[in-house]
Amino acid sequence: MASSIDYSNYSFEELLSARQSINEDAYPENVAELDRLIAAQQNGRTVPSKLVRSSNVIFSGNTSEFFSIWIVNLLLSIVTLGIYSAWAKVRTNRYFYGHTSVDGHRFSYLADPLQILKGRIIAVGLFALYMLTSTFSPFAGLLMAVALMFLSPWLVCKSLNFNLRMTGYRNVRFAFNGNYWNALLVFLIFPVLTLFTLYLALPWALKKMDEFIVNNTRFGNQKFSTSLRTPPYFAAGYAAAFVAIVIGYVGILGLGVNLHADGEEAAPLSGGMAVVMMFLLYAGVFAVSSSFYHAVVRNHIYAMSKLDGVATFGSDVSVQGVLALRVGNFLAVVGTLGLAIPWAKIRAAHFYAAHTQVNILPGIDQVIVSPEQTASSTADEVANAFDFDVSLG
Repeated sequence: MASSIDYSNYSFEELLSARQSINEDAYPENVAELDRLIAAQQNGRTVPSKLVRSSNVIFSGNTSEFFSIWIVNLLLSIVTLGIYSAWAKVRTNRYFYGHTSVDGHRFSYLADPLQILKGRIIAVGLFALYMLTSTFSPFAGLLMAVALMFLSPWLVCKSLNFNLRMTGYRNVRFAFNGNYWNALLVFLIFPVLTLFTLYLALPWALKKMDEFIVNNTRFGNQKFSTSLRTPPYFAAGYAAAFVAIVIGYVGILGLGVNLHADGEEAAPLSGGMAVVMMFLLYAGVFAVSSSFYHAVVRNHIYAMSKLDGVATFGSDVSVQGVLALRVGNFLAVVGTLGLAIPWAKIRAAHFYAAHTQVNILPGIDQVIVSPEQTASSTADEVANAFDFDVSLG
């Protein structure tokens, strides 16, 4: 049936306004007509590709404010045996999102605690079922573990979808459109195949993961896109591995010399110290190598990614800066028995905001709410309960 309203004489701004306010379920024909006219006018409009303005990401949070939120969240989560953790997550995210702004507009976190709690209850029930099944039938437990392995790409997609749809900017939500089969390739099959190259091809697999995430992310009706290059991943990956090997070799060599010099009588003490020294050595190797990889790859992803017609991005984090951030946060958290966690989180947010740039393009004012941005499904909420931390770089 044809649209009951003639939109042909509407201006572009009037079409956008009508599209945002219309009830999609009640007037599907009008929605289709509006989308057609908007697309036609977008194609006919001569939008310059030049930069309108450049904006740094600004984070305005502070430790004293967040500490009060964090300590209340911690105590109530303990008292309620974890039930309050859903509210704690929402309060934390709303604080960080609400204190992060780009081009004068703040981000918003739109999830409801009950959404997260419902998903976590279902996830706990599934985990309990798995443990019970494994106890009475190890074979059935093994089958469930294999099934979970193949289910994990779906969980990753649903978790990304939930977290992005709960993120808003300028009254428009983000979204993720990745499908299971592509996720299965990049998160499971490609990493397994790198085993046959002795993991020499692992940087390529990591690049495919980042491409999958960026190219399937949307902001309203606009898509993110990226053209990542393989050489930076191999350079970063191999350099990080080389640094880890050198530091590890020198550390183990030095540790061995010290233990040998102590003699047999000091063996019990040396054995205890050896465990501590090996842990510190492992932490040091991981901190240096991961900081190198993260800095190089993050800068490359931001430089090569864009929100089509809306924005381009930049990142200028340094290896030394990331390493100092991580080491300082680790020492502070350990030295205060965890009480410095709020300070560490605020410090990290300030650091990454200060080293991230967004170049605003004219298309920013043409972004509209996508028709698919509806309420989250239970599947998304359950997947989010598994807390898959999938990040770029």
